[in-house]
Amino acid sequence: MRRILTVGFASMFIVAGCGGDSENAEPAATSTAAPEAAEPAHDDGHDHAADGETVVVDDKGLSMLKNGHHETMVYQELSAADQAALDELLEFSRETAEQWPTLADMKAAGGTRAGPFSPGLGIHYTLITGDSFNPDGVMDESDMRNPLTVIYDGHEDDAKIAGFMYYSTSKEKPEGFPGPNDFWHYHTDVCNATSPSGEPAAIAADGSMTEAECKKFGGSVMKSTQWMVHVWSIPGYEVSEEDGGVFAEVNPALTCPDGTYHIMPRDELINHPQNACLSELSK
Repeated sequence: MRRILTVGFASMFIVAGCGGDSENAEPAATSTAAPEAAEPAHDDGHDHAADGETVVVDDKGLSMLKNGHHETMVYQELSAADQAALDELLEFSRETAEQWPTLADMKAAGGTRAGPFSPGLGIHYTLITGDSFNPDGVMDESDMRNPLTVIYDGHEDDAKIAGFMYYSTSKEKPEGFPGPNDFWHYHTDVCNATSPSGEPAAIAADGSMTEAECKKFGGSVMKSTQWMVHVWSIPGYEVSEEDGGVFAEVNPALTCPDGTYHIMPRDELINHPQNACLSELSK
C-alpha cells in the first residue's frame, strides 16, 4: 500500500543517528526493491599504515553516524553540463536560505521541529508548501525554492541555517538532481512518541525498535517514510568530496557543543526531545 506523508506525520521522520539493516526494507511509496545498505560516506575512524598495521584514531564518533537506507555512496566527477545545471539549482537553494537565516526566522515563518538536534544532521524544521513533495522526482527551480525541511546548526533561536532536506513522493527512486551524486534515502520503523514535557520525540528508526517496544514509550511506529535527500549548499557548511560532497549522508561541521558526534543512549531520547547529544546528559 502506498503511504503518503501529510501534515499529520507530525514532522517526526528525522531521527538521531538513524541507520540499520536495509537489505529487506522497501519504502512504502515505491515499487522497487530497497537499495543496498550504504557504507559511511566519511572516514572509518582508522589510519592504515603502509605496513598494514591499523592505528586507531579518535574521530569523536563521526564514523559511527548513519542516516537511513540508501545506495552505497560513491562520489563521481560530473560532466561540465551536469555541473553547470547542478550549480544553478544549488544557487536557488542559497537564495531561498535568505528567507530563514536563523532558527528564530524559521519559527516565525511557521516551521515545526522534526526531531532533536543530532550531530552530523543538525536540527530539522519542516515548512510545508504546495510544492514541498515533488511527486515527479525531478528537481527544478520551484522544488529548490520549496524545501520540505530546513536544517539548522543548533536548537536555540540564534542557530544558523546549515542546509536542506528535500522530499519526494515519487513511486520510484527520484531522478533528482543532474548527475549521479544525489543519494536519496528513506527511513523505516520510526518510533514517534511524546516526551514527558509534551513535546514530540523520535526515539528510533530503521528497524531498531519494534511496535511493542515503541508502545512502552507511549508511541507508535511509522513503517516507512518516502524519499529524502540532504543538500549542504550553505556557505560555511559545505561538505568535502571525500566526505560525500553536497549530498552527503551527514555533515561533519554539525558537532555537539563539546565538539563530538556521540549520541545519547536510545532510552534517554524520550526525555531530551530537542538535543540528542550525549554531552547533554552531563548538564
